[in-house]
Amino acid sequence: MKQNEVSRRNVVAGAGCLAGLAALSGCTAGKKERLRIAKTELFRVAVPMQPDIIHSAEIAEPDFAMVPKYILKVHTDTGIVGVGETYRGENGARLRENAAAFQGKNILDMDLAKLSMPNGAGYGAFETAFYDIVGKAFGWPVYKLLGALAQPKVLVGYWCGRKNAKDMRRVAERAVAGKFTSIKIKAKKGDPVVEAITAIKDVNAGLKVIIDPNTRWYTYAEWLPVAKELDKIGNVIVMEDPFEKSDLAGYRKLREQMKSLVAQHLGDPRAMMESIRAGAVSAFNTGPSPSMASFVSNCYLAGAAGMPVWHGSGHDMGILDASYLHSCAAAANCTLPSDILSYQRVDDLLVKPIEIRDSYAIVTHEPGLGIELDEDAVKRYAVAE
Repeated sequence: MKQNEVSRRNVVAGAGCLAGLAALSGCTAGKKERLRIAKTELFRVAVPMQPDIIHSAEIAEPDFAMVPKYILKVHTDTGIVGVGETYRGENGARLRENAAAFQGKNILDMDLAKLSMPNGAGYGAFETAFYDIVGKAFGWPVYKLLGALAQPKVLVGYWCGRKNAKDMRRVAERAVAGKFTSIKIKAKKGDPVVEAITAIKDVNAGLKVIIDPNTRWYTYAEWLPVAKELDKIGNVIVMEDPFEKSDLAGYRKLREQMKSLVAQHLGDPRAMMESIRAGAVSAFNTGPSPSMASFVSNCYLAGAAGMPVWHGSGHDMGILDASYLHSCAAAANCTLPSDILSYQRVDDLLVKPIEIRDSYAIVTHEPGLGIELDEDAVKRYAVAE
């Protein structure tokens, strides 16, 4: 074997054993490597948001932060444990059905980019746990399993819900104090967005804004006058999903008239291609995609069209945020502020939080996700089914 040649067997024998896998048969023979799933534990939790993050008091919307999630601990017969986190409102019975189907299977036999499951419940949570396990087995950080380290730190922003101008000023002051360079804000038709974004500029002219109405401005014609006012203010870097995404002609006209980037939140590469061909967008929010691997491939797609991307989120906790961080780290054109936001919860459920320094999340080089689940915090925020 040539000096520079690295075989899969050598990786397992070297990195795997260094990671504490003396029991892993791959340390002696490549064909018998095993990471069989011994059991999966599920913990249902609800963790509150910190005060003054979501909406102004006069805006009546449900508190999404208190919709429960599940934390997964996947145990293997080698003693390696991987962790995962579902999105909000997952069905426990369907999760357990998937956990039972994975029982006894060798993770090294799976296609982690396209898991085969009885149903779609908790797909991202199982995927994250499996990547965590394989990374720990090989001694590799997850970003390396997704391709390579494209960037050692990932730009992230502050976040808030729908706010009036007075409340938005307070949010902007917190963002500046935290050394963030941008805020992502939510909006709906009728909200005082021009006044709110003006308030951000009054606090700090360099603080940039991503505005996301979640398609709730209804039509291109209704959004255009607001968009022009926002362009005049000059601190909006991205307008995301202001109206129905199927109106590609409207998006194309908006993009042609705006200094700001115009983006759609899409995870399906076919839909992304359709928007690219229509000239409808200049950027994408393409996460959470169906999988970490699909996020990276979607970034390649957008990059081929010369477009930057960022990773959206469901305003999650630390495990999912760690998976987002590794995904972004593997994508060179993920350069717009991503939604890695677990720092806004009262607890991220991690022993050591993701480090954010000067508006960048710092990528860990530890094996797997590089995080440790705070078992006491999981118990503290447990809720019954």
